[in-house]
Amino acid sequence: MAVELDLGKIVAIAIVALVGWALIAPQSFEQTFGVTVSQLVGQTGTSAGTTTTQTAPTTQTSTAQQTTPTLPKYQLSTVNLYVMDKLNPKAGIPNIEVEVLEVPEVYTESDLEKIASDPMRVVVDEDTQTDSNGLAQFTAGRIFVGQPYLYSVRGQTTAYDVLKVMTIPVPSTEFKIDSYTFPEKIYTYYVGSFSDILPSSPTYSGFDSCDGSTNTCDFNVTGKSGIQYATVDINIGCADAGKALKKPVLVLRYADGYEMPEGSIISIYMTKKTGTDFGIPGTNLADYISTETPIELRGSIYDNGVYYMTVADSGTYTVKITFDADVLTSGKKLELVLDDLGDYRGKDVATRSTGASPAKLTIQTIS
Repeated sequence: MAVELDLGKIVAIAIVALVGWALIAPQSFEQTFGVTVSQLVGQTGTSAGTTTTQTAPTTQTSTAQQTTPTLPKYQLSTVNLYVMDKLNPKAGIPNIEVEVLEVPEVYTESDLEKIASDPMRVVVDEDTQTDSNGLAQFTAGRIFVGQPYLYSVRGQTTAYDVLKVMTIPVPSTEFKIDSYTFPEKIYTYYVGSFSDILPSSPTYSGFDSCDGSTNTCDFNVTGKSGIQYATVDINIGCADAGKALKKPVLVLRYADGYEMPEGSIISIYMTKKTGTDFGIPGTNLADYISTETPIELRGSIYDNGVYYMTVADSGTYTVKITFDADVLTSGKKLELVLDDLGDYRGKDVATRSTGASPAKLTIQTIS
């Protein structure tokens, strides 16, 4: 019997066979014809006994082609950064040093302090003295765009140190830039000083004498026995307008080599008499002496997790001490110290400067 073959059916059978080959063995099919199954199906479709050719999609410009590629990282000849006074934001801080240092990809605040204070640190660039407007200018041509650096403001005793990681963005332009000025400025505080801890005419009782010129109170142990009480009023505050005291603290300690016998001091209390409430605990402070644990003083400015004391902060506190005269001996010294940077002789983050000079009241036993 003769078999009639319709041309359309033959083509359809052939296409189905090719698609089946491509689906079952795509790698072999692609090696033989140089066409993938998606390309085959995307260009040719089948229906019952007919062949239809699909219209190829309109070619579109890709996003990568539409966007101007960013330039690779390169060095700038000049980088400008301003260091400003936090209490007078329009005024720059002159005559302080700013260093540029490399930083690792991952770091903590502690890591930054170690980098900035390391005596063997490698400085990428520096300006040893900001100008009258607080401008630090880096012209060594070593600072890359797109790379983070640690900018270390080294205030010494003039201003408090600041550490800030900053990156110059890679410009999306066909042309390189030669210089860059950071729009973000760095702000810091001038280092202030503490008010006199004892006034010229101190208010006291129970002590034999208190002298505002030497900031001392004498307690004569001769002829005394049992429990003895003494009080003295002290001043806490910042003496300089336009300046501040960073992380102010009160530290109770014995002068080195002049420690009182154990049990000599039964209690120490401090109560606010007038002015600012610095948040000094109302509990017995005698236990702070042996550990020299700093007592935080809360100034009126709280900036980036840190308290600052300014001339707006000033208070008078009454110090009440209970002695055991049966234990106490002559020639011993208890110090009540006001200091900044969070500790007695605390150190700043980059220069390791001790900041403001401490204000100290010395309570000494005599005979």
